Amino acid sequence: MFRTVIQWIFLAPRETEEFTIEPVIRYIGGKKVAVVRNHVGIYAFEDRCPHNGFELSRGKCTADGKAIVCPLHRFAFDLKTGRALTQGGVMRTFPLELREDGWYIGCERTEWGWFKS
Repeated sequence: MFRTVIQWIFLAPRETEEFTIEPVIRYIGGKKVAVVRNHVGIYAFEDRCPHNGFELSRGKCTADGKAIVCPLHRFAFDLKTGRALTQGGVMRTFPLELREDGWYIGCERTEWGWFKS
C-alpha cells in the first residue's frame, strides 16, 4: 500500500534576509526550487516553466507581487496556487511553514508499507 506524505525540510533561519524579489535557487528533495520574497509573502516553486521547461528564476515578479512571469513567452503564474494567469499550464508550488527555528519547505514523498486507517 502506498501513501503520500509531506516531508518538512529546513530552508532558512527565521530572520533570513536571503530571500528577496529576485528568485533564489535551492535544491530540495532532488528538485530545483526557486524562492522569492515580496511585499505579499514568501513563495517556493519548481524552477521550471510548465509550458516549455524554461527556468522561471530568470523571470520577474509582477508589480503586485502575486505572480512570476516566464521570461521566454511572458506567461504569468500565480505564486500561491501555481495556476497560469494567461496560458501555459500549472506551475508546481511548495508549501512553506514558519517555525520557531526558521522556514521549512514541504516536499511530497511516497511511502510504502502497511498503514493504520
